[in-house]
Amino acid sequence: MPDDMARPLIHDRVEAGGSRHLEASMSDSPVIGIMGTGDFSRSLARRLVSSGYQVVVGSRNPKHSEAFFPEEAEVTSQVEAASQAALVFLAVYPEHHSTLLELKPSLAGKTLVDVSNGLRINHDGPSNAEQLADMFPESDVVKGFNTISAWALQRGPRDASRQIFLCSNSSTAKSSVTQLCRRMGFVPVDMGLLSSSLEIENLPLSLFPSWRIPILCTLFLFILFYLYNFLRDVLQPYVTAGKSVFYKMPIDTVNVTLPSVALVMLALVYLPGLCAAFFQLWSGTKYNRFPNWLDRWLACRKQFGLCSFLCAALHAIYSLSLPMRKSARFKLLLAVRQMKEGDEVWVEEEVWRMELYVSAGIMALGLLSLLAVTSLPSVADSVNWREFTFIQSTVGYCALSMATVHTLLYGWDRAFDPVQYRFMLPPTFMLVLVLPCVALLGRLALCVPSVARRLQRIRRGWEKTRHIRFRLPEDNCRNILDDVSNV
Repeated sequence: MPDDMARPLIHDRVEAGGSRHLEASMSDSPVIGIMGTGDFSRSLARRLVSSGYQVVVGSRNPKHSEAFFPEEAEVTSQVEAASQAALVFLAVYPEHHSTLLELKPSLAGKTLVDVSNGLRINHDGPSNAEQLADMFPESDVVKGFNTISAWALQRGPRDASRQIFLCSNSSTAKSSVTQLCRRMGFVPVDMGLLSSSLEIENLPLSLFPSWRIPILCTLFLFILFYLYNFLRDVLQPYVTAGKSVFYKMPIDTVNVTLPSVALVMLALVYLPGLCAAFFQLWSGTKYNRFPNWLDRWLACRKQFGLCSFLCAALHAIYSLSLPMRKSARFKLLLAVRQMKEGDEVWVEEEVWRMELYVSAGIMALGLLSLLAVTSLPSVADSVNWREFTFIQSTVGYCALSMATVHTLLYGWDRAFDPVQYRFMLPPTFMLVLVLPCVALLGRLALCVPSVARRLQRIRRGWEKTRHIRFRLPEDNCRNILDDVSNV
């Protein structure tokens, strides 16, 4: 009886003339082909092998590329790989697709997965996948796997995005690639026909498309408020009294600018929703399209909120660092030396103002942190729609209210002090409070019972131009339409 323990677990790579042939009888898994031997091909081969597939790699130089792939994958010529596989990944650059035309007879009737991307965003078309479909009309082309990196394939879906966008004109081919995606641990997203491949190819090339307006708005507000604070707090003492306080520029001026930007950006999160509500009240229907600028504004609310949170967090860090500065220590020592006996040190009003001001700021930052955490996709997917809207709307307005109270307590009675109007410019907090107060007053206006009821009727389908008497349902009742006419 032969000794089974003496058999090698892994056979030598170099057998039968150095080639590694796959035997389909050893496994029921389909044979997956890969054309190309780059980084993406190697990571894809490893992922497919670990998912239980038989993999054959087509290379122009099999002996040179063999050592870079796992033992279980066969590296052979492109013609042999195309003839063995039923589904083939084309992991080559789109400008090299024409070199595969000699494989057209071997690839006829098979599924080709195009993983290529362009060098720049293509708005005019055709896409790489559409050109490939024209080159191989007898094959079924599926666009996919171009939005994930080689690192994501090698590490698996745990450390990267799980979504893979797919599109094809063949439902059978797309279904087979969908099953392959699920077996590899990814989540396929059906994007429809191959005409959607241009959009899929542009996805990896887009640089924060939804963040462009919020970031530009944040930078604009920061520069605007920074220059405004520089004029009032740095330049004015130097011009009027010859006092140099330029040391305030790196920390003091920045620390006054950051909360201003944070509060205005937070107000810009809720103003478009108010504009949309008043637009519906004015038009008397929910079926009129919003203006384009309002559509874009509504789509960027999440990014506006995260930019606001960033500025608020930086403001908290800068505020904690204020006592550590040399200038703060020198000013404290100077104040102690100039203090005369009998001077009142404890000012009850200032103490209360500071206590309330800091407490309101901490509460606002805490609520804003909750909004930022809830906006994460992993957290948002774990709550239902009512919970999500409660946090983003009710808690969000609470955060805006606390931030407004924080700013009001900071200003206190400075708005009525003529000394604060340097260069005839009002204090910064007065300018900052305009938009938040407009947002809060607009929200209060929508809470008026008659206005809220009319808006609710409009959002449930009522239109003022259709002569419908619409009555909102009572508790535990269905919708009620009375005296329908001229509909």
